[in-house]
Amino acid sequence: MSVVQFRPWAPSLTILIHPKHLIILVYYASVQKNILVFTNGEKIGDGIIKLPLLNEIKRRLPDRQLIWMTNKGSTVYNNQLKNIAGQFIDEIIEQADLNPFFWQRISNKYNLSKKKFEYIFDTQKAVLRTIALKRIKCTSFISSAASGFFSTKKIKKKSTHISRQYYLEDLFDLLDMIKEDVVDRNFKIAIPPDLILQLRKIFDKKKSYIGFAPGAGEKQRIWPIDNFIKVGKFFEKKSFGIVFFLGPEEKFIKEKLITAFPNALLPEEQIKDFSGYEVVIGSTNFLTCALTNDSGAGHMLSTNYCPLIKLFAYHDTNKFTPATNMITSVSAKEFGSTNMMAISTDYVIKKIEEATNTSTN
Repeated sequence: MSVVQFRPWAPSLTILIHPKHLIILVYYASVQKNILVFTNGEKIGDGIIKLPLLNEIKRRLPDRQLIWMTNKGSTVYNNQLKNIAGQFIDEIIEQADLNPFFWQRISNKYNLSKKKFEYIFDTQKAVLRTIALKRIKCTSFISSAASGFFSTKKIKKKSTHISRQYYLEDLFDLLDMIKEDVVDRNFKIAIPPDLILQLRKIFDKKKSYIGFAPGAGEKQRIWPIDNFIKVGKFFEKKSFGIVFFLGPEEKFIKEKLITAFPNALLPEEQIKDFSGYEVVIGSTNFLTCALTNDSGAGHMLSTNYCPLIKLFAYHDTNKFTPATNMITSVSAKEFGSTNMMAISTDYVIKKIEEATNTSTN
């Protein structure tokens, strides 16, 4: 009987194999230990929200290569958040532009016909995209599109209550089908050491700071700027340093804020070696608390490094707030309205005092 030496995993190990079994072992050896995560792209808010997912994948599957693929859209993991996401992602396949039809190439940009993955994790639900993704070879295909019709493992149907949970929880549930584990609720974004060094030059270690992100993409989500100033003045009198995080749309209020708080810090303007998004994220490591509207900046401040008070107008706070005791949601609905003006400054001050244990009561 002839034998073949086969060493798929350990160079020091020799296995004697009968030729008729060789084809099976060659198949297993050709499937790399990896996971392909598929999305339609990430803008800054979505990219920050998904960082705990990257951590969970690498924590549960530390020996797997993590490959991030987008379809039509680009991803901030390849630019603005590259320094942070690069700690988890091994390879990015950006704007693959997949085709669902068998007579066309799988991708208009990459040669994927000979690629084979151990796991494909479909994070989106558009059926045509999922059909296109299904054309890529894999051992296990996990997707909730079309109620899990294309998934190699059965997707559990959710109750009405669970369907209104924070949407990242749905992705954690899908990840459980690959490797079940308890979600790390204490995950903190790893801030690049060079950024920490630069931030230490800005923040006085002997002082406590409160951060404010007074902007938002939609006017309906913006709490009046005078309210932010009132809250800031209250804590400035209690010797807190004031820090502002302003996006491109908030430049028009900068002069008013600087007039009210001439000693306020604006870290994004002082550090140029990192993106503004990374500076905001890194700054939370130096804040005692932060106050934000329901906005992209709110996602950047949701790092678990400091307590965060997040103001909502009409959105469901459960669907847009991660499950952590570091975030306190305040909704206009608590005041019988969907208008941000209904949220009182005294109530917000009370919530910050509770978060910082500085209540005067």
